[in-house]
Amino acid sequence: MRKISICILSLVLLSGMLVTAVPLGVATHQERALIASIEDMDSSSLETMALDFKSQNGVAEHFAVIVGISDYKSINDLRYCDDDANDWYYYLSEMGYEHILVLGDNSSYYLQYDGVATEYNAKMALLEMVNNAGPRDTIAFISSGHGSGDSRGASLLCMWDITAGENGEDGYFWDYELAAILELAVAGNVFVFLDHCFAGGFGEELMAMSNSEHVYFASTCDIMGMGWDAGEYSNGLWTYFFLEYTLIQIFNSDPRTEMEIAFDIAAEAYPYPRGAHHPQEYDGDPSSPFLLW
Repeated sequence: MRKISICILSLVLLSGMLVTAVPLGVATHQERALIASIEDMDSSSLETMALDFKSQNGVAEHFAVIVGISDYKSINDLRYCDDDANDWYYYLSEMGYEHILVLGDNSSYYLQYDGVATEYNAKMALLEMVNNAGPRDTIAFISSGHGSGDSRGASLLCMWDITAGENGEDGYFWDYELAAILELAVAGNVFVFLDHCFAGGFGEELMAMSNSEHVYFASTCDIMGMGWDAGEYSNGLWTYFFLEYTLIQIFNSDPRTEMEIAFDIAAEAYPYPRGAHHPQEYDGDPSSPFLLW
């Protein structure tokens, strides 16, 4: 059980020069970080959310939980996380995903809107997805928003209610909590895409799961890196290069695109070519290509 008191610092504006492979100029990117001093924090155990899990057989189905939070309840807002959510929703729905749930904030525009992205709602949505997907199915968790960590190896997603909390949660969605949910999955393919600061810290937890051989995770940065709002694209920077630039523009939304190849292309074009701010890939079965369909 962790205990935490936080001190939110102002977000910092930094600028990055796009690499020559991308035909655009200088851009100012807003950090997707909640800078926190972590000491103590109560975090409800997933054991209190006991559900009867089942698996399904038959024709393969495709499930996704998409989170995009631009306007937070109690902390600094972002600008393009709702656009990230909309673009992923459109991409997966056009691909043919049968079950998509979108969580966001209460003031932005969403192509589909299924509720506010509180920590509680996100966990319940993930548990429902895991509960309903069988061994032939594909599940995806895609999220854009603020992120943080404890500077000791743990990372977290800042949900809409962070620092305020609703339904017995506090809004801090830790890496070990996400792993505890996804480890229950019997789905044959588990895709995770996080466009949050410090999101690379989720990799170790996800790769330590007993079902990690079925998991593919693409992160905007490493455990101490930043994610960025990019005004010139109206997207999160990593969402733009992975989804818009690579999957849609280069591969023409081909559902049989291998995620490993897409990552290599997107990472090569990404404006931060190395270091903590560079995208990270975690592949539970690098000998086999990972497909979203």
